Amino acid sequence: MTRSRFGVRRLIATTRRRTVVIGALVVVALLAVAVGVTVAVMPAPLARVLGIHDTGIDRTCVPATPQTAIGVAAGSGLTSLSDADLARTLDMTVAGGMGWIRFDVPWSSVEATRGQYDWSATDRVVDAARARGLTVLGIVDTTPTWARLPGALDKEFSLPNDTAAFGNFAGLAARRYADRIGAWEVWNEPNIVNFAAPAPDVALYGRMLSAASVAIRTNAAPGVTIVTAGLSPAVDAGGNIAPTRFLSTLYRVADSSAWDAVGIHPYSYPYLPLDSSSKSFNAFAQLPALYATMRRNGDGAKKLWVTEYGAPTGGTDKQKVSEQFQADSLFSAIMSTRSRGHFGPFFVYSLRDAGTDRSDAEDNFGLLRNDFSPKKAYSEVRAAADCR
Repeated sequence: MTRSRFGVRRLIATTRRRTVVIGALVVVALLAVAVGVTVAVMPAPLARVLGIHDTGIDRTCVPATPQTAIGVAAGSGLTSLSDADLARTLDMTVAGGMGWIRFDVPWSSVEATRGQYDWSATDRVVDAARARGLTVLGIVDTTPTWARLPGALDKEFSLPNDTAAFGNFAGLAARRYADRIGAWEVWNEPNIVNFAAPAPDVALYGRMLSAASVAIRTNAAPGVTIVTAGLSPAVDAGGNIAPTRFLSTLYRVADSSAWDAVGIHPYSYPYLPLDSSSKSFNAFAQLPALYATMRRNGDGAKKLWVTEYGAPTGGTDKQKVSEQFQADSLFSAIMSTRSRGHFGPFFVYSLRDAGTDRSDAEDNFGLLRNDFSPKKAYSEVRAAADCR
């Protein structure tokens, strides 16, 4: 999604503590360099502060399986592309070793006027993706103006005022694409205000999920997979709800038979996914806690789907990473999830930079630059896909 990744990135206390720790580590590092200690063993955060590439990731190949395929999270931008750019985007997705593609089937656009449907934009993308052999994960999301909640009438990601209407749309989408889409994600990041206006509401999301699940299973082909909305790596502040608390509450207020897999967006930038020094705020490091919640609720046989993961090569100094660091982060995260046995597909966010503003993180998540030229991460994802 080409919007803010997180509602609140870190608690202020965590940021202050990290600043103190990093300051101390810089002093230690300078002493280490003075006495000839190799820089390659520095922790990732310190390497970044000093402008030194961290080489501490595990390069072990964990073979891919059909269940742990790699996809790209393309978000909402595909429908606005020209035919030529759409073709190039999808061709480079395939060439990069990605066999899945995740994108929005937006209620707000398809049924802008109640009872009137325009599927042409999504038809074009779905058909082009399937023509190249890509497996589609459709996201049912956004709310038309006529179905938005008071207090969020100007927000495309308003939660709906009628969960039955939302479920009806999900069922219509499942029926239309029954032979082309076999997996559906219900909404996107409902644990943060940006994607759940006017405020996240677990109980309301549970009703949305249940209504959509019944409608999708009724209208889709047998064996359809329903994935809960990928949760943002937020903290409990500013109205946002941390992923672990959101999921725990969802199990209490909704029937877990409504979903087949749990979606998560475990962003870790500007740190490597397995960087132990960042556990307190690194969402990737919190994946075991999410799976533990699933197991406690009898869902240990279900998979966690990483429906977005990436790192921006532009943005503020606190956000951006080098192209090599982006590549390392993706390779490490992909291999780590494959090795654990309870993960499904892994979706890279995103294929192509959304723009060219180097100061805006949202413009710089791509494996490709905006002109389609590849960054280092593009070949690294290809290597991960080819790992056998």
